[in-house]
Amino acid sequence: MAIGSGISGLTLNNLLYESAMEVLEGLGEETMQAILWQMSIQGVTFAPDTFDLHSIAVGIRDLFGNGAESVLEEIYQNIVCRLETLELPSSYNSFGNVGGNASDGSASALKKIQSIIGLMDFKEVIGHD
Repeated sequence: MAIGSGISGLTLNNLLYESAMEVLEGLGEETMQAILWQMSIQGVTFAPDTFDLHSIAVGIRDLFGNGAESVLEEIYQNIVCRLETLELPSSYNSFGNVGGNASDGSASALKKIQSIIGLMDFKEVIGHD
């Protein structure tokens, strides 16, 4: 499901799932499969309808240690790009800072993602025709 294709009815869970999967796919198919397998052993599931950002972030931190912030930052940037593609009114600026506050740039990627989520109802439909 591509954001740029004019889809309708994309939920926030789907947006988060697709962003995370795209970032993991960017690491290579074999690497992505290994990460998903290892996280499934930890009880973390990757499914659009039950995507849990917190458990995914914990799993990524368990696997990557200090490198997890880079992966989470990539997921955050992917989310920002997808929201810009949907041309939704939002309160983040072109630097990806939520609320337009440049000092937010020092926040962790997970906190920035959670800030975007806080701007929308978790179950709200964000796709437009």
